[in-house]
Amino acid sequence: MIEKPPDDPADHAQDFASRYAEVMDYLTGDRMTELGIPTGKIGTRVPGQGYFTFVPSERTGGGNDPRGGLTVDSAIFNPDLYADLGEEVSSFWAKSRLRDRMDAVIAHEHAEALGATHLEAVEHAADTQLPIREGARILLRVIAGQKPPRRT
Repeated sequence: MIEKPPDDPADHAQDFASRYAEVMDYLTGDRMTELGIPTGKIGTRVPGQGYFTFVPSERTGGGNDPRGGLTVDSAIFNPDLYADLGEEVSSFWAKSRLRDRMDAVIAHEHAEALGATHLEAVEHAADTQLPIREGARILLRVIAGQKPPRRT
């Protein structure tokens, strides 16, 4: 019998992320490599569990450890992640492609790992030198409170 997914979007995202953690770990590390993240900064060691680039049990979008190791987590699957930032940001995040969400999280966490505060990373991650997708740059600008460009 197939279990029904959890009703709460964050729980559903975490459930999905847990089921696909192994493939997401591989894809996340691969994408970080494509973006030029140095090998020593891809992923983090989780005590007693191993080394990961994707952490399904976390719900913030991503993280970075004291040595600058970057991770992505289950929140990239959560369409309600930015519900607290208002309808425009929330809607834009929910409608964004997964690959743009991932690039946006990596760029944000990379900025923090380079020394930016969380708020500085929110404000400036769209200007990263990383070759992230244009959709991710637009998403980061919307999260920072800038208006998205008009689509023609």
